[in-house]
Amino acid sequence: MAIIDDISRDLDWREAEIASMRLLLSRNDISPKQEEVLLRAAWALLYAHYEGFAKYCLALFYGEISSRSVKCESLPIATQIFALTKVMKQIRSMTPTHMISELTSFGSKHLGSFASFPEVETNSNLWPDTLIDLLSSADLDSKTVEENRQKLTTLVARRNEIAHGQKNFIAEFEYYRTYEAAVYEVMYDLALQIEGRLAARPYV
Repeated sequence: MAIIDDISRDLDWREAEIASMRLLLSRNDISPKQEEVLLRAAWALLYAHYEGFAKYCLALFYGEISSRSVKCESLPIATQIFALTKVMKQIRSMTPTHMISELTSFGSKHLGSFASFPEVETNSNLWPDTLIDLLSSADLDSKTVEENRQKLTTLVARRNEIAHGQKNFIAEFEYYRTYEAAVYEVMYDLALQIEGRLAARPYV
């Protein structure tokens, strides 16, 4: 089964939840207070799907690379670094004698091995800079994130305040919709990039 099918299924249930919240907000029989509460909930939900989808897609991407038995030495440099993060940390903590021994065999032992990857970490705060770093490690373009940087920054910041029980209220439904559009743009771009990247060298 193609990886885009897995990504599409994940995106479908996320879109269904976001759409359900949007339907509630578009009703004419809710009070101003109910709209206020729903907008705060919608904001938190939107962030959850933005972060969750990015993490899911990148984990799926690296899992697919691992399943194709690609050697580390064939990967783009940034992806090599991500794959060997744990190994390099271990080497840096070694005594000089052990470090030299490990470095001598680094090419055959690590670069010549099949790639495996650490867990994709967002630290529950997927700021634009964090996402850009994650995309860079995967050798993916970050133009769409850059274009939506301001909105993504606001999305994370206000979500954090809502999650910590602060009085951060969303102005109106249409204002929220502009952030929903930005998140969808980033999500769709990530899905298409992953499909395209896996269809190119060194993964085929």
